[in-house]
Amino acid sequence: MRLAVLAMIVACAKKPAEPAATGASSQPVVIVIDEDENDLLGAELLQATAPCGDLLKLEPAAVLGKLSDGEVRCLEDTLRATDRQTVKNKLSRVLLADAWAKGDPVRWEAVAERHLEQIDRSDPNLAYKFSNQLGQRGADRADDAIRWADVALENRTLWSGDEYVKRVYALFRIRAVAAQAKWQSLEEASVRTPTEDLLRERDLARNQTKTFAREWLEYARVSSRDATVAMQICTSAAGTDAFCDGEGEPANPSETP
Repeated sequence: MRLAVLAMIVACAKKPAEPAATGASSQPVVIVIDEDENDLLGAELLQATAPCGDLLKLEPAAVLGKLSDGEVRCLEDTLRATDRQTVKNKLSRVLLADAWAKGDPVRWEAVAERHLEQIDRSDPNLAYKFSNQLGQRGADRADDAIRWADVALENRTLWSGDEYVKRVYALFRIRAVAAQAKWQSLEEASVRTPTEDLLRERDLARNQTKTFAREWLEYARVSSRDATVAMQICTSAAGTDAFCDGEGEPANPSETP
């Protein structure tokens, strides 16, 4: 039995925003059972989801954000009950598609985090999208945004060409901007309450900001993309143009596209 479903989330006003200015673009959420997967998996997947309805009808409904609350609960229960990671993966992606199409960032982020933490973290598109969403939450989710940006970068070889350059550039930006948000928050807190711990955390966040900003700046230059904001953040955190121009302590190695 061949099961192959491609789910595309189309742009809509409700959909959580992605930063157009950084080369990030809205990507489809893809739900695929590879053609070479065996009949047993297909039968098992259909059997597992049978109490929730016809999977081949549920998937298109999820793409449009049309799953009912009952269907979502049923798929969630089925996902938790199954031991097969492959089945978990497929069901999770159906739930991701539905939450994204409904413009429900809170539910989408919860499903995405579970997917990456418990099911499969090797998909750079999902890690990228998740880090971008978290990066928009400001200082409170800065560490998580940086973490998942790093995970996406670990698997960046799955991209190629212009997509590779755009995504890597965007991920470097996400890390630098998230680190800056954390640094500025700690700066403000340390002014109000200048404890030793806060001052130490502030300094660490500032160092992280200048390192990430310089990595972003270096990549922007070698990939011929806009380096203006990267330079501004780097100079602000480093206190000097020299560091950002490659002098002084080195940043972590960047890469050419």
